[in-house]
Amino acid sequence: MSSRSITSRSTLAVATAAVAVIIALTGCSAGGASGAVSGGSSADSSADETPTAPGLNVPVTVGAFEFTALAAADAGTSVGTAPLTQTAQGTFFQLDLKIMNVGDAPETFIVNYLKLEDADGKTYNADASASLYAGGDAQAWIAAINPGNAVQGPILFDLPAGAKPVKLIVSDSMFNDGTAITLD
Repeated sequence: MSSRSITSRSTLAVATAAVAVIIALTGCSAGGASGAVSGGSSADSSADETPTAPGLNVPVTVGAFEFTALAAADAGTSVGTAPLTQTAQGTFFQLDLKIMNVGDAPETFIVNYLKLEDADGKTYNADASASLYAGGDAQAWIAAINPGNAVQGPILFDLPAGAKPVKLIVSDSMFNDGTAITLD
């Protein structure tokens, strides 16, 4: 057996194990509070009084992480390079995201900390394996980040056809509601 074949199999085994961990963590975080955000209950509030969420290319700090959504685009229905490919149930939506540790200690980022919200208020989890396959050398789907360091790469969401993503909800853990970044 060649060393290239062993290395390829080792890489595949590590990637498969990492995806299994992400899936397990997703199961642990499923079923939490919906975290719907309301603009307020005052009948006389105006559009000028409603705070607007930061948008693309505007850094947002949540806990020890600073998130910057750099670009957003449709990514088609298939990602990766054979034999590591994935086909969407609907269509992939890709966010190019930079995550910086602005804290004082190492922190681990996992794509489970992200949610995408569409125009109808429905939320979607990031797709860890699609993000892995799409990332190439730029892996942002899971990363241990030391203080002052950053990772950057694609994060993919598998959306139903016709869904219109309007905001990304970023968080530093599975246990808080996060902060919105508008995508338009």
